[in-house]
Amino acid sequence: MNALTAITDARLLGAAESLAAARSQRQPGPRVSEAFALANLDEAYQVQAAGMSQALAQGRSLSGAKAGLTSAALRAALKVEEPLYGWLLADTACHSGSAIAWEQLLQPKVEIELALVLSADLPTGEISQAQLLASIAGVVPALEINDSAIAGWQLTLIDAVADNLSSGLYVLGDQVVPLAQLDGQTLTGTLLSNGQPLRAEVPIVLDDVLATALWLARKMAALGQPLRAGDVLLTGAQAPIADVASGDRLCFQVTGLGEVTCSFG
Repeated sequence: MNALTAITDARLLGAAESLAAARSQRQPGPRVSEAFALANLDEAYQVQAAGMSQALAQGRSLSGAKAGLTSAALRAALKVEEPLYGWLLADTACHSGSAIAWEQLLQPKVEIELALVLSADLPTGEISQAQLLASIAGVVPALEINDSAIAGWQLTLIDAVADNLSSGLYVLGDQVVPLAQLDGQTLTGTLLSNGQPLRAEVPIVLDDVLATALWLARKMAALGQPLRAGDVLLTGAQAPIADVASGDRLCFQVTGLGEVTCSFG
């Protein structure tokens, strides 16, 4: 099975095209969950897949995968059995220090995350924790610039999944730190906006990050898109999503990992 094989249902294709148009025109649109009567998460994932297929047909390329709704408490409250997944596109990756043009975005917000970078291909079958760990080059702090195509961020879980988990851009730190260097360290992260703490001293549990990464790697393999050397895994928000504005300078610092920065102009 390959998750990105062609979707033929006209309704689901219409939803994918609506989301793509919102992004290309920089004009957020209505909830596709309502406009196209999406029944459940399975249909939302089909819309997501249709959007990714369209992107790949345009010559864009995948650069990894991302996880959402990684909090067990939130999933229980929403009656969702497992985390959510989305895809990373190579042309949405930014280097630390990037100046991001505000005009290329719709209505951005930011999440702080840890990203894992792979140094080896993962197998197509069942993946063990040992196989995953052996394939990880290291860890970097990351800023995910979420950018919903749904007007006013008035979205349901179905809209979020259909919209590839509100993917916009992602910014990675420069220094990839091997996992072995983090053994026994207590990790905390702080997000600064214009030099002032926006999210302060956030505790980060590396074992939870790795558990999410293993789930995500297994999910991608099951979907027929096993992760490859050089791919990035965004492992989920470490704190509530934060608002950003044009002119803001962001810096996410993590003990033992350094920092990642970007600005909006």
